[in-house]
Amino acid sequence: MMDSVFFHLRRQRAVARTSRWVCSSVLLWIACAGCSTEEVPKASLFEDDHAVAAHWPDDLGDLSDKLRKRTARYNRSSEESLRREIQDLVGWVGEVAADTNLSEADWIPLYQKSETVSANLRDDDGQLSEDTQNQIESLCRLIDDTISRTSDPLASVKSTAL
Repeated sequence: MMDSVFFHLRRQRAVARTSRWVCSSVLLWIACAGCSTEEVPKASLFEDDHAVAAHWPDDLGDLSDKLRKRTARYNRSSEESLRREIQDLVGWVGEVAADTNLSEADWIPLYQKSETVSANLRDDDGQLSEDTQNQIESLCRLIDDTISRTSDPLASVKSTAL
C-alpha cells in the first residue's frame, strides 16, 4: 500500500514538472513570436491615420493661402463647411509649423496667435465676425513674415511629390 502511495506521488510530481515545462515552453514561444527584429519601415508618417482632410495644407505658405481664400469665399457665401475648414486650418497652424525646421522663437508666436484665433472662432456663435476675419488676416501675415525671415525651404516651398 505504501508503495502505491509513493508511486502515485512520484507520478503526480512528474506530471506537474512536465506541465510546468510545457506551459513555460508555450509562454516562451508566444513571447518570442510577437517580438520580431525585422520592422517594416513606414511608407508615410500618416500611415496610422485613417484619413487626411482634403483641405490639409502642403506647408505654411499653402496654409496661409488657403485661409485667405476660404475667408474670402465665406464672405460671399457664409457656408458652414467653409467656416469649419477655416477652423481646421487655424487649428493646424502649430502642427504644420512643427513639421518645418522653424526655431522655437519662430514657432511659438504662430502657435499662440493660432490659439487666440481658434478661441475667437469658437466664440463667434457660428458666424465669422469682422474682428475674427481681421485676426485671421493678421495670422496669415505673421505666417508670411515668418516664412520670409526663415531659410527653411520646407516652410515655403510646396510639395512636389505626385
